[in-house]
Amino acid sequence: MEELYIGRGKDAENAALLAFLDEVFFSDEEDVDFLSLLPKIYKDRYRPAYNNFVVRQPGGGFRAAVGNFDNDMTVGGTDLKTCCIGNVAVGKAYRGKGYMVALMNASLADMHARGVDLSYLGGQRQRYGYFGYENAGTSYNYHFSGQSFRHSLHGIKSGLTVEPLSADDADAVDFIDGIYAKAPVISRRPRDAYFDILCSWSDTPYLIRENGSLVGYAVLGDGLEHVSEFGLADAALLPRFVAALFELSGKDGIGFSVAPYETEKLDFFTKNASHMRTDHCESVLVLRWKKVLAAYLNAKTSYETLCDGDFTVRIRGAFGTEDLRITVKDNAVGVSEYDGEAAFELDARAAVRAFFSNYPSDRAAFPPAVRQWLPLPMYFSSRDTM
Repeated sequence: MEELYIGRGKDAENAALLAFLDEVFFSDEEDVDFLSLLPKIYKDRYRPAYNNFVVRQPGGGFRAAVGNFDNDMTVGGTDLKTCCIGNVAVGKAYRGKGYMVALMNASLADMHARGVDLSYLGGQRQRYGYFGYENAGTSYNYHFSGQSFRHSLHGIKSGLTVEPLSADDADAVDFIDGIYAKAPVISRRPRDAYFDILCSWSDTPYLIRENGSLVGYAVLGDGLEHVSEFGLADAALLPRFVAALFELSGKDGIGFSVAPYETEKLDFFTKNASHMRTDHCESVLVLRWKKVLAAYLNAKTSYETLCDGDFTVRIRGAFGTEDLRITVKDNAVGVSEYDGEAAFELDARAAVRAFFSNYPSDRAAFPPAVRQWLPLPMYFSSRDTM
């Protein structure tokens, strides 16, 4: 019987792994590869092979790979250890042999052993539901048409300049992170990888200046028609910021992704954009519910006053059951272990839907005060997805 290696890849295998992944995902496409799409994880210095669990033949050929990319976060003042699953790949000749299941299970076991609090991924909902992942997070996606710009903002001139961020502009990166880090939910982006992070998914980061001084940044993709992340030193600049992007792009419409805690942006776009749709961000698996719920509840109290409430729930999680009591009093949050009979019981996916998704049914029976807390402000910028 053939012996296969199943485990983490080796640093010396980076090039071979990338060739395998590109063949699986992009064999019918030209000028597309993982290194250009996601330099933040596929450059050699980020150890892409080590950050993959692989099935490899004795001679070195890969049969399957599942990426495990740490992306720690700070949420509501609490540091969370998070891990994003990416590049789930099985060679065409080796499908149906159980390799994807084996590598996903190895990934989850490794996360649990390393103390990961939260994992997320993009992909087909039912496929990853077998491993406990469920749709979660809220992204408000506004479209600003040229007509809306002319009528709502009267076609104003921006008085701002927009220029691409240079890879070696450390001062500008410090400025960008200074704005980004003020949010109640952030990924902790290493400085030496910051430019690569901003360039994820073949997007381009830009600096916004007024009279030569930095006043903001924006990450644009889709032919300058979508802004996946942006920040301004002063929200009063929002109308002129939109004008500057119309001046840059020459397009008749621009999309903007906004997080649920970016309240000033939400107010501006709600009043002025042509329309909005609400999407989920990623699929999520919570490994440590007590810690994660407390973090996101505290994040929400930073920008919204929550109703007082007292709530008990049993969550049958992926790695054990947690009985929790959740309280809010005068906008102060408490999440503690509970040894009584919980008022509600949810499995892992139903709990994600109840607390973190835009699906309403799993929380419909919750007390009114608790429903006011939800959904909690989970959000993943596409800069931080894999």
